[in-house]
Amino acid sequence: MTYNSSIQALRQLMLSNDKDIIKISPKDYSLSNGISYCCVGLKSNNGSDYLVQATGQEARDLYTEAILMTRNTNDSN
Repeated sequence: MTYNSSIQALRQLMLSNDKDIIKISPKDYSLSNGISYCCVGLKSNNGSDYLVQATGQEARDLYTEAILMTRNTNDSN
């Protein structure tokens, strides 16, 4: 499936309740060339692993979205 953005991909993956965010790269992380980078790791109950990545402004937005999703998940438990 093709997504327009990393945030759209993350949201689609999180629609299923069997996935948990297990890793988010540090805030303001950047590659050796100075470009902002974010990766979000997910694991499903069936053992499948997913990795959503972004660079530039989209990386900063992905980080924010993943943090909000993590907080919302933790608040509902």
